[in-house]
Amino acid sequence: MVAKETNLETFWEQFERIEARTKALTRRFGTLQLYAILRTRIFYAIAGELGLFDNPHPHFAKEDLPDGTPQITSLDVVTRVDAVIVPFRRRVAGNEPYSDKIRDGLLAAGKRVRTIDFRSNKIEKPCDDDEGEAGELDIERLKDFFAKSESKTVARIMRFTSRRPQVNAWQKLIAVFESEFGVTLEKFNRYPQWLVRRTLAEQRGFAELFLKLGAKDLYIANAYSEPSIVLGAHRAGLRVHEIQHGFISKFHPAYSFGAKRAPKLNSAPDTILTWGSYWGEGVSLAKGTKLRVTGPTKAFRDYRELAIAENRVIANQVLFTSQGAIATELFKAALETARLLPDHEVIYRLHPNEALADFEALLANTEKPKNLVLSHRDPVFLDLVSQSEYLIGAFSTTIFEGLALGCKALVLPLAGFENMKPAIDAGDITLIGDLDNLASTLANARRAEHPEKYYSKE
Repeated sequence: MVAKETNLETFWEQFERIEARTKALTRRFGTLQLYAILRTRIFYAIAGELGLFDNPHPHFAKEDLPDGTPQITSLDVVTRVDAVIVPFRRRVAGNEPYSDKIRDGLLAAGKRVRTIDFRSNKIEKPCDDDEGEAGELDIERLKDFFAKSESKTVARIMRFTSRRPQVNAWQKLIAVFESEFGVTLEKFNRYPQWLVRRTLAEQRGFAELFLKLGAKDLYIANAYSEPSIVLGAHRAGLRVHEIQHGFISKFHPAYSFGAKRAPKLNSAPDTILTWGSYWGEGVSLAKGTKLRVTGPTKAFRDYRELAIAENRVIANQVLFTSQGAIATELFKAALETARLLPDHEVIYRLHPNEALADFEALLANTEKPKNLVLSHRDPVFLDLVSQSEYLIGAFSTTIFEGLALGCKALVLPLAGFENMKPAIDAGDITLIGDLDNLASTLANARRAEHPEKYYSKE
């Protein structure tokens, strides 16, 4: 059983010990390393049951395709390409910044590139432009097509993949985690036939598509959320490059595998393209996965140059960046900060997947300090960051963005702050030990001396 008092580090160590003992990561259920595909979700489910984290994305939901959306009827393609790009699902201020620079670099090198987005904005008016019939293919409709067209083949494979021994082995595996941590994993303790069926269909479908396109490389943001695309690419012989879109650390279940020797995982990328040399240091990546620094997104690079040149910083402005997994504790700290420092402007900025009404409800039974402001979606988040003297959070990527923009970055010792220890130890981020001493902590906080290791200049 897990100890009553636990933190991310002790939880992670026990989590890895159970995986090593059960060989969970490399176990195959039929042809699939099923646990590896579900690892991140299982990790957060257990952490949530233990009270370490809340739901990291409390209001995220995939939208259904609009009624009347034309269906894909075949994978016949006209234009063959060298590389396929699958961008990030969620937009940032209406744009997808992570893959833009990669695409521009490939085109500049003379590569033929096709971007396949999750929802094509050209569905109603397909066209044969330089993106390679962008309106004819998109991820959501492709998945729907694969589920229907592969149903008979997958049904035959399912008879092998979902035999009684496979079902029993899965249930026993999940039971070990439940017993060791003293939790109930209702979403996982039944054999996920629906996921197996869907993954097999999508893996076969994407492999066929990539072969028809003639692609050699796949560039994909947030690869761990789309394992069937990665599996399909590997099945077709493509090299898979994950474009960094967020945090990478030794405690991230999508990137760090095994304290001693990381296993080979079919759903892991061959390369992770990072913003700077810091990302991936000390992380036990899956066997065969390598790191390559490609620098920050073009949007962030351009914004950083402009913001630093303009020196926008407003003295005594404190910006809290929310994080769904620990938002309640962060918001309480922001309230207390506003009360302790009435001469400071305190802004609490919500994550895009959080709802403003939830935080307004938290203020219903308390007096809101006059110097506390709730901010959601508007203005652009980086505008707030570049104007703030101080940026406070726990283990969000946005802390590093603030660090790179010249903020004095600080973190609270909340669940998950262990992710930030390398930057804290380097003196680039200040750890807040006690809110009662916040005034002196802010006074002693310093800007990072070498922010380029987090977001390189080139």
